[in-house]
Amino acid sequence: MTPDRPLAPTPPRPRVSRASVRQLTGGGLDPSGSSMASPKKQLQGLVAATITPMTENGEVNVSVIGRYVDYLVKEQGVKRVFVNGTTGEGLSLSIAERRRLAEEWVAQGRSKLEQVVVHVGALSLKESQELAQHAAEIGADGIAAIAPFFLRPQSPVRAEELLDGIQAQIPSFQGLKFSDTDLLDFGQCVDQHGPRRLAFLFGVDEQLLSALVMGATGAVGSTYNYLGRRTNMLLEAFQRGELSSARSHQFCIQRFINYVVKLGFGVSQTKAIMTLVSGIPMGPPRLPLLRAPSEFTEKAAAKLRSLDLLPQAGSQEGSWEACG
Repeated sequence: MTPDRPLAPTPPRPRVSRASVRQLTGGGLDPSGSSMASPKKQLQGLVAATITPMTENGEVNVSVIGRYVDYLVKEQGVKRVFVNGTTGEGLSLSIAERRRLAEEWVAQGRSKLEQVVVHVGALSLKESQELAQHAAEIGADGIAAIAPFFLRPQSPVRAEELLDGIQAQIPSFQGLKFSDTDLLDFGQCVDQHGPRRLAFLFGVDEQLLSALVMGATGAVGSTYNYLGRRTNMLLEAFQRGELSSARSHQFCIQRFINYVVKLGFGVSQTKAIMTLVSGIPMGPPRLPLLRAPSEFTEKAAAKLRSLDLLPQAGSQEGSWEACG
């Protein structure tokens, strides 16, 4: 889900128990003054948590970002991205690398992507402020930030409590990415704060349908890089009120995710799957993460084919309808 003034320093937030929450601000970032530019449309729909392509030597490879953008838009029907988050190995990158990636996504996405949200969370508040300022200067549509997690505030709170009064402190606050399975907390966020037209983006890909029923406005996830088209089918079926069809699509996605989770699934494996499905070289992860073993990639490929989630060359759109 996706991906937020000079920008006023984002005040530190209490740690949220049982939920990974990123605050989203933006809607027209204005680096020249203390207020936002005119608001843009609400962040909604699918937001791909982007992968950071790297060379075999472990250096950031921005040369394939343009190809990456075209792939998301044309092959997966995904036009919103969340850059430099966990999937993008953001906290393993230098500040210079994060800036360069943000610049490239904004530049390559111009006229192709609808929204580019840049994650600016860091262990250093000063670095986070610098990244937020930079995102405004390059024309990002918004920023997202997770609070420093090394030194924890003493009073954990729920996401619903976090939202109380937050717009008074952060006028440009637009919503949150909720990455937990606690649908009580998520539902209360929507119930208590939905009238303010906040974006509620769900971050657990395999449970998206449940969150849509609770009122999620969209989703941010890593699988939307390569299962975006299938997930868009789920969204469309839900919007038409065809719950049986939406559930079938969710079950299909779950079968794959459940399978790879049992094999061991993380950033390294996500990069391997994305390279397999898209044909774009994502390279290895940055140390201390290790490259996914070839055995994982072979098994994941076989599972994708068995579920008809790996389109063959020259295949027609209809091939996406099946889920073996």
